[in-house]
Parts: sequence; C-alpha cells; structure tokens
Amino acid sequence: MQTQSLDTAETPARSGWLRGLRKRWVRWTAALAVMGFGVFITLSIWAEPGSPVAFHGGRLMASGRLQQVLNDPSAAGGEYGPTVGKDFTDKAGRNCRPFAQGAIDGTACRIDGEWRVIEMRQR
Repeated sequence: MQTQSLDTAETPARSGWLRGLRKRWVRWTAALAVMGFGVFITLSIWAEPGSPVAFHGGRLMASGRLQQVLNDPSAAGGEYGPTVGKDFTDKAGRNCRPFAQGAIDGTACRIDGEWRVIEMRQR
C-alpha cells in the first residue's frame, strides 16, 4: 500500500507577516479615524456658544458669559465662571479689564462698544 505524504517544503505556507500586513492597514485606518473624531469633538467643544471668545470679522471678541461679566463685573460668580480684574486704561486710552476663565486668562478692551480680546494665554 502506498501512502501519500504531504511535503510542506514543496507547498510554502502563507507567512504570518503577509496576513498581518493586510490586517494592519485596517487597524491603522481605524486608529486614524478615532483620532480624527477626537480632534473634531475637541474643536467642536471649543466652538460652542458658551466659549469665552469668538472670531467676528477677523477679530477675537469676548462672547457668552465672559462678555456678560466684562459688561457687569458684579455678575461674576461661580467656581468655574469667568472672573475679571480691576479696570485700567491702556496707552491708547481704551478701557481694559483682565479676565480669567478655566485654563485661560487674558485682557479685553472696550473698542467701538465691544469687548475685544487683545491678549490671551493658557496657564
């Protein structure tokens, strides 16, 4: 009786790295998609209407709760809300106030009836 033997040297098996290479691009694509979604959500949160600043006409303006507190400092309150410092007049003669909210602080000056943020930094 004759037995057939399977010689593995004659039929090379598909190596693991080739199979892994096909699966690897799927993993990288998924990782990049998740990272992109995270960036989108982060930027969306920053652009919420409650954001302390907004761009209007190419200028950085105080908005939302920060604008209210700059207009009426007595309205400041709460642990996480904006706070404003003492008024001062800058070299150009504008009425300015320092502010702080969360991890940012800066200076806003009243120009043409609006509070423009002239300086902002992260703590």
